Amino acid sequence: MPTPSGHRTRGRFALGASVVALVVGLAACGGGDDSGLSELAQRGKTVTMANGCASCHGAAGQGGVGPTWIDLAGSERELKDGTTVVADDAYLLRSILEPSVEEVAGYTLAMPVNGVSEAEAADVVAYIKELTTDEA
Repeated sequence: MPTPSGHRTRGRFALGASVVALVVGLAACGGGDDSGLSELAQRGKTVTMANGCASCHGAAGQGGVGPTWIDLAGSERELKDGTTVVADDAYLLRSILEPSVEEVAGYTLAMPVNGVSEAEAADVVAYIKELTTDEA
């Protein structure tokens, strides 16, 4: 007995929607190999994806309308007020939890308050610290 055409269309639609969801999910997560990240950094990356951080800082921390996270940890950052700070753990945590306190020079969009917990922010710091161009 032939299958009604409407049933086949729904099946194709469901398959197509599943494929699109998979592709979008991989793109949102960067689709890259994260096997080199520690467990803390993996959690930090998950926090960044779930809270929209990647929309400004890039799916792999490469930057965009927001500063890059690659090689950020330990570097000097010039702030809008002309001072320079070292991007140590305390600075990175403060920047995540209270983004308007020390704004980086050269960016016109202000980072929004994101509502992540201090523990989640610590995981994000662990992620940022592992985003380096160093060949280890």
